[in-house]
Amino acid sequence: MRVAVIGAGLAGITSAYELTRQGHEVQVYERDTSVATGASFAPPGLIAPALLAARPATPMKWRGAPRQLGWRWAHWRARRAIAHQPLPVPAAMLQLARQGQALMADWRQGLQLDVEQRGGILLLWRTARDYKRAAALLARLQAAQAPHREVDANTCRSLEPGLNADTRLHGGIHLPQDESANSRQFAQALKQEAQRLGARWQFNVDVLKIEPGAQPSLHLATGAAQRVDAVVVCAGKGAPALLSPLGLRFPWGVVQAHTLTAPLRQLEAHPDLGPSATVMDMSLGVSMTRLGQRVRIGGSQELGGPVGQPDGPSMSALHQAAHDWFPGALQAGGQQRWKASRLLLPDELPLVGASGVPGVWLNIGHGDAGWPLAGGAAQWLGERLAGRDGGLDATMLEPSRLR
Repeated sequence: MRVAVIGAGLAGITSAYELTRQGHEVQVYERDTSVATGASFAPPGLIAPALLAARPATPMKWRGAPRQLGWRWAHWRARRAIAHQPLPVPAAMLQLARQGQALMADWRQGLQLDVEQRGGILLLWRTARDYKRAAALLARLQAAQAPHREVDANTCRSLEPGLNADTRLHGGIHLPQDESANSRQFAQALKQEAQRLGARWQFNVDVLKIEPGAQPSLHLATGAAQRVDAVVVCAGKGAPALLSPLGLRFPWGVVQAHTLTAPLRQLEAHPDLGPSATVMDMSLGVSMTRLGQRVRIGGSQELGGPVGQPDGPSMSALHQAAHDWFPGALQAGGQQRWKASRLLLPDELPLVGASGVPGVWLNIGHGDAGWPLAGGAAQWLGERLAGRDGGLDATMLEPSRLR
């Protein structure tokens, strides 16, 4: 089949590679100048099915967006509805995340992709009172049969020798099979492999309109029209403008995500500066991940707020976590502050599968779990395009759930 993929973030790149590998003729359209320039540029990079199964409540700041007041209410109701469920995400979503993680491990090894990667995620609680809230997370990890272990403060410090001895620490949960990696490195490397297999890429091209049908067509800003057999929309925050004219109007919220990437000091007297893998401060909702000789600190999610460069208040929790757990580890120079907008539905579930409009398929709205979900969804979409069921019931991830 001739397949058009719109968007070259992680979802678009994994879709392009997997569909090309399955024998389809793939053309990718991206409005920007390269791959992974939007929400896939510098995210925390967590590939974490167990964390997805636990689904801790992530702090989200409200930056006064009146038009999103209804979304905020719907999000609160959705979070309340799943608060006491054994599995807070559909089984299909968890299966796609696990498949995606396995896929990316196979791709890294089989294709010998040069990507910074670390295994293991350590969740930290500062006090015994705070740790009581972990009971629900532990129950969910058990229900999902996700590998995990409770660890005391001493074990936390043996897993992460660089943790500040003066910061109060009660204990944590170690997720040994979850991991983290450099998403942009991965995206660039996989793009080359997809191109080697025959995928074609058009950058600086804006898709203005999708005309659905048995053979849908794309209308480009250049004035050209391209007819294909299927369209896979992976356009991130550009998706609503393409889907609304087709009658696909969804209750999107716009969430601002932030990261700080900084080089680590290298001192012979203190060889353990910074995290060795990934550490999450559960009080602040901040992750700290080792990427080579750098650390990437992620968190500080905001609903609404200004678009553009991150400001001081947006970055305060990131700096606080770094100072509390790894004081003096970050170099002052060469720091990269990053902020990106991404779409999120109130139930925090993605839209994956048939759109309900002929010839149009979706792989969008993944949220924090975007990296592993994108790979698993790409593989499943390839099966669906070939007329197979893909081995799972993904009804709860399709747009029909919102109607």
